[in-house]
Amino acid sequence: MTSSYWHLEQRRLGRDGAIPDTYFDAVILGGGIAGTAAAYHVRQARPTWRVALVESRRLASGATGRNAGFLLAGTADHYAVSVERYGRAIAREVFAVTVGSHRRVREFLAANPGMECGYRPCGSLTLAVSAEEAEVLRASAEMIREDGFDVRFSETDPLGRGFHGGIVNPHDGGIHPVKLVRALAETSKAEIFDDTEVFSLEADGRGIVLDTPRGKLRAERALVALNAYAPLLDGYFADKVSPVRGQVLVTAPVSKRVLEPVVYANDGFEYFRQLPDGRFLLGGGRRDFAATEIGYDDVAAPDVHGFLDAFKDRYFPELKDVPVEHRWSGIMGFTPDGLPMLGRYRDLPNVWFSLACHGHGMGFSLEVAAMAARMVTQGVVPELFDAARCAS
Repeated sequence: MTSSYWHLEQRRLGRDGAIPDTYFDAVILGGGIAGTAAAYHVRQARPTWRVALVESRRLASGATGRNAGFLLAGTADHYAVSVERYGRAIAREVFAVTVGSHRRVREFLAANPGMECGYRPCGSLTLAVSAEEAEVLRASAEMIREDGFDVRFSETDPLGRGFHGGIVNPHDGGIHPVKLVRALAETSKAEIFDDTEVFSLEADGRGIVLDTPRGKLRAERALVALNAYAPLLDGYFADKVSPVRGQVLVTAPVSKRVLEPVVYANDGFEYFRQLPDGRFLLGGGRRDFAATEIGYDDVAAPDVHGFLDAFKDRYFPELKDVPVEHRWSGIMGFTPDGLPMLGRYRDLPNVWFSLACHGHGMGFSLEVAAMAARMVTQGVVPELFDAARCAS
């Protein structure tokens, strides 16, 4: 199993021993950004509830602790593509969700000043690798502005490195994903059961029972936030979310600042940033290896990392001799239509799910988690991401 650069900051927060023989008000399955943010929002809405958070490994062991730590507005697709795919109204509403999610991150950090999460409001660039992509970005920037959001289009490469111009968003940023998850989990005051695999989830006469190696965990209601791993819990999720592998590398520290914003390029198939300690992070490379970068195998694929090395050396030749210190993979969750999916789980009472942000979990999750918390506390499924849209 690979380990990411972010995992250097990982530590255990969970409790030992048997699961208590009691009913929780709510249990959340999944200790990534989706689950911990949902636990935080449930705590805000229902401060007296007793909440359990269950994770099969450690918090942020999955995709959350293996991403690039980007806080980007928008989906994995360029805005013009989203408009064509979903229609203008939905594209705008989805973009607004990500803007709202970033706002929630800032509000959370302001309300919890002791929680240092490596947040950098450095802005973002979405850069074109071809003249054709630049035209898509030009159209995207125009529509984004028309829809009320503050971006601009740059005719030339803001980095001067051979890109074909792109979109400048001054409001995006970067963060340390593991530190943010830990801060959300601690602030949620949930009782954390890590290293605890859930074998099954069933109804009983009162609520829900989770079968685990540490005993039965009982709760009035539950939220499944397992992302790509949901189908391993139950085949019910097999047609709702698919596992797609992403690859990332991080170099040794570089003394010179070569980059300030976080950057998204080549239709989002490559993304990079320079971390506060000077290290250069680069992820992606999946476009040419889409047929093999699927499934649950956690491997740093040599062919993809060879592509990433070449990309780095092409656009940042001064980093060619800087050693790569970390290489890892992460399993993302994708839905059939490219949007997050929330809804009721089977016919079980008071059981819900929140899945699949398509590699943009940091950008989506605090706002989507607020929606998930409303499902848990009020039974309200958000129309925008309702799984019923994909029902056959």
